[in-house]
Amino acid sequence: MAEPSASCSSRALATALCLLLHLSLWAAAAMDPAEREALLRVMEAVSSDRDWREAAGADPCSSPWPGLECKPAPGGGAAARMHVARLDFGVPPNPTCKDTATFPLGAFALPELRALFLVDCFKNPDAITAFTLPPPANLSASRLQQLSVRSNPSLSGTLPPQLASIRSLQVLTVSQNALIRGEVPQGLGELKNLVHLDLSYNSLTGPIPSRLGELRGLVGLDLSYNSFSGPIPTRLGELTQLQKLDLSSNNLTGGVPVTVTRLKALTFLALSNNGLRGRLPAGLSDLRDLQYLIMENNPMGVPLPPELGSIARLQELRLANSGLSGSIPETFGLLSSLTTLSLENNNLTGQIPAGLSRLKRMYHLNLSKNGLDGVVPFDGAFLRQLGRNLDLSGNPGLCVADRAVVPDVGVGVCAGDAARESSAAAGSSAGGAIGGEVTRGRWPAALLKPAAVALCCCLLL
Repeated sequence: MAEPSASCSSRALATALCLLLHLSLWAAAAMDPAEREALLRVMEAVSSDRDWREAAGADPCSSPWPGLECKPAPGGGAAARMHVARLDFGVPPNPTCKDTATFPLGAFALPELRALFLVDCFKNPDAITAFTLPPPANLSASRLQQLSVRSNPSLSGTLPPQLASIRSLQVLTVSQNALIRGEVPQGLGELKNLVHLDLSYNSLTGPIPSRLGELRGLVGLDLSYNSFSGPIPTRLGELTQLQKLDLSSNNLTGGVPVTVTRLKALTFLALSNNGLRGRLPAGLSDLRDLQYLIMENNPMGVPLPPELGSIARLQELRLANSGLSGSIPETFGLLSSLTTLSLENNNLTGQIPAGLSRLKRMYHLNLSKNGLDGVVPFDGAFLRQLGRNLDLSGNPGLCVADRAVVPDVGVGVCAGDAARESSAAAGSSAGGAIGGEVTRGRWPAALLKPAAVALCCCLLL
């Protein structure tokens, strides 16, 4: 009976040793006091939600609050200290920002900080906050990978040139800050690790820096809703990994550079609401992965290019109010993935291609305010598919064959020969009137005489 007792004692001793080892490792992993103090100063500078020193205790990472994420240093082993890895401010449950909040320069002194978010933070109109950063020498050792400064209406100033010193940055978002003005520092081209750059919805001016073309790993570039001027830099064509390019709603002029056709990975291209003119590059049809082409509200003043019908994966094509002329290309009927086609308020002429009715994924079609003519070639199934998302108004030469079949799409009913030709064409396309769909309320003319003869014979019998 002594052996079980010895075994139990051994297990108890092993358990106690494991517990002591765990406690010693936990103690070794506690946050460095200097880093704890730096964190508390950041919290006190930005938020007054609580007494941060009381909330932090001896080690803030032992019971982190929302918006604080801690991790051990990479490669530190089981005894590695815990460090501040991410800070979020602004949107509950994260700490909210007080009216007198200042930009947290001390955050950049946190040795293992990887992500800093300041969203809906600086918004007191009576307390403008300056967008500043520490000197470059204090940023060179930073390991920050993501900086997001969004929706801060009282954050003011220019984009700090010191941003170029944070070489570890992979995602930089400075967006929806109306008081951020001035030009984009050329030095941002030195951020070789950058994958996403979003500077949208600010008040930035000047030319788009050509050095952005040096960010060869960039996947997303959004400079929309600013006041950039001048041409689109040709060097943007060097961003061969780019999937999203949004330069819409600026004051850009000139044409679309042919170098854009080198962006073979592009899925989203938005250049709307600018002053762009001239033809689209012919090689644009080589962008096989392009799904969204949004170029409305540019004074292009050219014929609608048929090559666009070769972009098989295109889902949205928006070219409204662009001074486009000529006819709608038959090739557009090949865009089997298309869901939205917006060509309103141009100078388009000719007939609507019947092939558009074969686009089974289409749910929004706007051809209004052009000079289109002829009979609307859409069958009942296609019209039901679109419903109220079809607008053909503002084309005086367009008409529908039968109002009973076609809902109100902004055009009148054909008269005379046009209606008869449309009915005959509809019967022919259905494989003959008997096997096809007969227009409700009227028989095709080709069947009227045989039907009358058959009726007379029946009466004589």
